[in-house]
Amino acid sequence: MFLHLFKYRFKSFIRSKEEVFWVALFPILLCTCFVAAFSKINDKEYVFHSIPVAVVYEQENQIFEAVLDSLSSDGSDEDSFFKITETDAQTAEKLLSDSEVDAIITVDSSVRMTVANAGLNQTAISNFINQYLQESALIGDILNDKPDAAAGLIGSVFGSSEYVTEGKLTDAEMDPMASYYFALIAMALLFGGFFGMRCARQMKADITPEGMRKSVAPIKRAELIIAEFLATYLIHLILIVILLLYMVFVLKINLSDSIGYIALTCAAGSLFGISAGLFIGSVPKLKEMAQTTVFIVFSLLSSFLGGLMVWTIRVNLERSAPIVNRINPATLIADALYSLLIYDTHERFFRNIITLTAYAVVLCAVSILMTRRNSYANL
Repeated sequence: MFLHLFKYRFKSFIRSKEEVFWVALFPILLCTCFVAAFSKINDKEYVFHSIPVAVVYEQENQIFEAVLDSLSSDGSDEDSFFKITETDAQTAEKLLSDSEVDAIITVDSSVRMTVANAGLNQTAISNFINQYLQESALIGDILNDKPDAAAGLIGSVFGSSEYVTEGKLTDAEMDPMASYYFALIAMALLFGGFFGMRCARQMKADITPEGMRKSVAPIKRAELIIAEFLATYLIHLILIVILLLYMVFVLKINLSDSIGYIALTCAAGSLFGISAGLFIGSVPKLKEMAQTTVFIVFSLLSSFLGGLMVWTIRVNLERSAPIVNRINPATLIADALYSLLIYDTHERFFRNIITLTAYAVVLCAVSILMTRRNSYANL
């Protein structure tokens, strides 16, 4: 019976173009758009690159040259502060006009900077030059009084002391945009509710021909509902696996290495999504258009609060109304995935999964009760 129901449930899904789009294609398309949009933002805003500058020496300055060399590279070391190109004034002007360098540093009796436009890199270069000039003036004043102090003075002034020890909460490579991808997965899991609503509607003999045939089938009502639910659940999980494989292997998104826990999250999220759709579809006297409207509003509002449109909303809610993050299904899913990537413990993860599963069990139970009580005087 299960294989029979699975076969026809799958055929029913394929023939429904709207469900094919929203459940299978829309998450993939949206994820692709996210990657295309965020890759440039992430590279520009969150990944540091050496600042390209052209240096023109019109007068020898060994101290400045030594300081600059300690902060620069030839381009092979992206952790270096500067990427230096030593050249003449004419070539430097051409490099600046072609946007191949962010500034020209000219060294003569002093040190000055020429830029074509303002920006973060130009501000950093300006701060560096100002700091050098201030500390050079300090050294000059001290040497006028104590010429013998030259040996250790330059290193102590231009060197830096570290008063803070760097530590890590985790060894994971965190993508600042990962919250959007987690919220997208949460939305895809909630969209399983489209399957749940269709499953519930096809149980009602007064709405669909399928419901008429099922109502007179020689099989217990509860057994029929469970078999339909499991078939729908399995199909949705297959689609979620396809989405995850596409994200990891095609789009190269880091979702953490905890494959088993990710699978558990998807299982719980899909269970809730289908249960929510089944519940809405089982509400008596609620027409199909009204069911669809209610579910779309619910799923999109939940996804919004989970950070799909603005990821900082979860942070703001955690500060002002943390209860929303504890009960919102999309937030529970996204936070479970986020905790896998960030934390080494799983306390937060299991709290979210248990809450989500409890929601699903309650919705399933209520849906079964509402469906089993349906009776018809005539068909």
